[in-house]
Amino acid sequence: MRKASVLSSFLALALFLTLAGTAAAQGRSITVPKGTKAEMLGPESFKLTTPAGYVFTITSFKKTGKAAGKPDEVGILGDCGIRDPKGKVVATGFEGVLKSAPAIAAAGKALKDIPPGEYIKIDDEVTWLPATMQFPSMRIFDRQAMLKLSPQPDPPGKAR
Repeated sequence: MRKASVLSSFLALALFLTLAGTAAAQGRSITVPKGTKAEMLGPESFKLTTPAGYVFTITSFKKTGKAAGKPDEVGILGDCGIRDPKGKVVATGFEGVLKSAPAIAAAGKALKDIPPGEYIKIDDEVTWLPATMQFPSMRIFDRQAMLKLSPQPDPPGKAR
């Protein structure tokens, strides 16, 4: 009898740890809002600063896009660290994808006629904002800050 309760307790603990690890590393999409500024840090590395002060530090960036046959996909993100305006780590993501917003509003216009808050340039490639970053694996340390970065759509039946 005692062996059965110890075994069931062990299995319940193992199941809990498996589910907790999966929830902590769930995939997530993050919106890069209009007005974000880009700064090159070195080869394959750059920093994005949002108007709210959040900082995305990207390393091991590989360009894709038109050459890969995916016009909205800008590149593959190796590692991404996200910090809040105070410098506290909000989340880290690995092997994500940066996707540009459609350039419908900019069709046929030269970049000089478009406000700089509508796009960012990464390695001389234009990425239209709001862009999205999609990560298959992400560690989240501050859930409230993440909700500000990736607002969820309203549930069905709820009007704004």
